[in-house]
This record gives sequence, C-alpha cells and structure tokens, in this order.
Amino acid sequence: MKRKVWVLLLFVFIFTGCTQYTYYGSIESEDSSGKMRKHLVYWTKTERVLWFDECSEVVRLLTECSLETIAFKETEKDGIVFISPSEEHKGVGKIVEVGEPCGKILNAKKVKELTDDTLRLAIYCQYVLEDSGFTVGNHSYLKAGTYAFGIVKAKSSEFKGGVPTRPECREK
Repeated sequence: MKRKVWVLLLFVFIFTGCTQYTYYGSIESEDSSGKMRKHLVYWTKTERVLWFDECSEVVRLLTECSLETIAFKETEKDGIVFISPSEEHKGVGKIVEVGEPCGKILNAKKVKELTDDTLRLAIYCQYVLEDSGFTVGNHSYLKAGTYAFGIVKAKSSEFKGGVPTRPECREK
C-alpha cells in the first residue's frame, strides 16, 4: 500500500509540472524627447500546480527606438520602483537624486501581486543627455506622467527567448 502511495505521489510531481507566463502590455504615447513611440511593459511568473508560484521581481519597460531598458524593481520601502541610475535621468517637476525613485508601479507593492488586468505606473524623470559626446543612440523612455497599460497573460513559450521584444523602430 505504501509503495502505491509513493508511486502515485511521484507520478503527480512528474506530470503536473509548471508553466511560465509572460504578462505584457503596450501603449503609444510621447517619449521624453517628445516623439510618439510604442512602449511595452512585461514581467514573468512561473505557476505550479502543487507548489508555490515564482515571479520575477522586475517589471521591464521597453521603448521603441530607445537603447534604454527601464527596470522597476521591488524594494521594501517604496514598493516596485525605477531607481535613477545616473545624473542623465533628471526629475521633472521635482529634484530626483541618483539612487532615488524615478518611477513607480502604482497598483501593487510586489510583482507577484500584479495580474492580467491593468498596470498603472508613474514616471518622474526623463533622460537628459548632457553634451559630453560619449553617449551614442537614443535613451529616451516614457515622458514624465501617469500611465495605464492593459495587460495580457500569455505562455512564455509564445515569445522567442520567453519574453517580448522591444517595439520595432518606425524611424528610418
């Protein structure tokens, strides 16, 4: 009898497995340089039948024609925030120092609380290139403001590499 129980448990663990999902959404809005661009947000979650779910602790924001990937990361103090990585990210309407939040996910404190509904986020900064001659390419992202993204849940296997790609640049 014990052997049958162990075989049954082994069978359940082997065949129930897990599924990785990518949650994503996009909008078209002005970027920090004033151009209309597509902006895509996404994060991943692994769902298991008999065990706890796992979730990335990062929500990424990709902007069309930009080299910048904005990473909103979980913090104990501020929730899910994008931290200003350098002095090129200037606060709009308020001073934002390097290491302070430059943006925030407004409808959750942890990525695992986000669902395939609406993601609301705020951007407080914009990328400002000082004329140093060292930076190449576009680093703009969403213009400072508050935004709502309609979120879709899809199996990660639907995307090459498991995640969506940056929106294609329509500039020539």
